[in-house]
Amino acid sequence: MVPEIRLDVLGGISYPEDAHLVPAQFVRGLADHLVRKGVQILSFTEVFDFETSGRTITRVKTTRGEFTPREIVLSAGSWVPQLARNLGLKLPIQGAKGYSFTFKKPSGWTSIHLSLGEAGVAVTVMGDSLRISGTFAVVGLDLSWNKIRMMAMLDEAPSYLPDLQTKNLELVEVWRGLRPCTPDGLPFLGRSDKYENLIVAAGHAMVGVSLSPITGKLVSQLLVGEESSLDLDAFSTNRFE
Repeated sequence: MVPEIRLDVLGGISYPEDAHLVPAQFVRGLADHLVRKGVQILSFTEVFDFETSGRTITRVKTTRGEFTPREIVLSAGSWVPQLARNLGLKLPIQGAKGYSFTFKKPSGWTSIHLSLGEAGVAVTVMGDSLRISGTFAVVGLDLSWNKIRMMAMLDEAPSYLPDLQTKNLELVEVWRGLRPCTPDGLPFLGRSDKYENLIVAAGHAMVGVSLSPITGKLVSQLLVGEESSLDLDAFSTNRFE
């Protein structure tokens, strides 16, 4: 399937229904679409506290002022627990740090996404770029750089792909991020039992982009009072309380 590159492997598994995209382009494109539809997006606005009255969240306090919400969707990834604590909620989510190196794509490189199984490293073509990503370290909100882990990831790739010598490639970006992970591997998704105007949608671990369409659909159903397409009991927001 990839005659254009050399492989040092015993074999591989093809997933013809799998797909990939450029996350930053997807998010920006989605934001632009929403703005055209009349949605107001407040960029660089940090939520730091709430005011409540009984079972209702009455105010959201941010670095750009205070807002009176009708409904709130708490979907802040690895930062959900610290926001939830302000509301007296226990939502155990830990950030699992991963890294990526983005290089200018080598001439003649395959367009097929490659997952280097035992190494836990992904090699993904993104337009005119080639991204090498991986590692999984449960670190909370620690965004420091671990050079040993980063370089080990780069060292693993040529053992599968002999021609992928990153020292010969043009580096575009080095990045790290936190995947929001729950103790049982399932996200928190549903209305809060404590607040009638709060919906939680967080904890999607390494498949946030993949699960975002169905998550968005389920959240929209909750917001407008429709019957949910799926039974959400397994994703209860109070299952660890």
